[in-house]
Amino acid sequence: MEQREIDKLIKCKDLQEPEHQPILVETHISWVILAGNYAYKIKKPVKFSFLDFSTLEKRGYYCDREVLLNKRLAAEMYLRTIPIFKRDREISFSNQDGVLIDYAVLMMRMDTNMEMDKLLLNDQISEVAIEKLAIKIAEFHRQAKVIDHHSPIESLKNRFNDIEDIAANVLHHLGDTFTSIIQESVKISNYFLDKYQDIFAERTLNGFVRDVHGDLHTGNIFLYPDPVVFDCIEFNDELRQMDVLDEIAFLCMDLDAYSRSDLSEYFYKKYVHYSGIKENNKARLLFDYYKFYRANVRAKVYMLNAGKTKNQLLMEQQIIPATRYLNLLGKYMVNLAVLNDRNHQEG
Repeated sequence: MEQREIDKLIKCKDLQEPEHQPILVETHISWVILAGNYAYKIKKPVKFSFLDFSTLEKRGYYCDREVLLNKRLAAEMYLRTIPIFKRDREISFSNQDGVLIDYAVLMMRMDTNMEMDKLLLNDQISEVAIEKLAIKIAEFHRQAKVIDHHSPIESLKNRFNDIEDIAANVLHHLGDTFTSIIQESVKISNYFLDKYQDIFAERTLNGFVRDVHGDLHTGNIFLYPDPVVFDCIEFNDELRQMDVLDEIAFLCMDLDAYSRSDLSEYFYKKYVHYSGIKENNKARLLFDYYKFYRANVRAKVYMLNAGKTKNQLLMEQQIIPATRYLNLLGKYMVNLAVLNDRNHQEG
């Protein structure tokens, strides 16, 4: 579908209600229409190095994958794939006499006031809620499929070192201090991955690499009494299949970025307890590296988004969180060096 067709779909009778107009939310890979009690997610016909939604068949396939994979953690939210039809000038979900032109993922609309990132901003998250989330993620990881062909070192190196692509933009907007963080972090990452590659291989052999969520951050969690974790990565298996420590490090890094290192550490401890993973120096070292890596990824995404707009306000809205994650990257860089030395001394 194209933007003009989305504009027509929003106006179709299927989505109209007397008191509320449908709301369109757009990302670089999808349109989401919020209407009544439901949300309709439509994949854009795009192709990037990491995903391919370029054909109708592929979009249908990945809609089905999205429903299937997300039912693991959000069964009540993800309902099914539904077709989109076009007849004459009308585009709708219900006119089956028309031509099939696309697909949408049909979801129950959730309470946005329960989004974890919003609750964090309002200081409304308790340790009880964090423990419930840790229990859910630990149980999910125990049941997740084990991946035994994972070789992360070169892939991690490439993904981490991609941050150098934003160095010029960072220099322009933020100055020398932050470009130095980027340069030094790449050196430390390369050194770490070379030195500890045996630990990564050992984790794979021991079954800790699994088919998990892949995008576990605070923006993808509704903190109901039974947490709902949504929007897992369906479009690229490699980005979803990872060490369970990498998965939880993403969430813990995000909590650190919100200045809630207390909740980050609490989640880690509870996850270790409920998952049955034995905590040791190697696991902790690896966990801290993954937080380091995830801060890198978040900083890079925000700076890339800032570079895509000329609107000063929108640019600032991306640069501010990018600065937060770059500062966190620098903090992790120092902590990782200390843990590395301690682990070496303890042998």
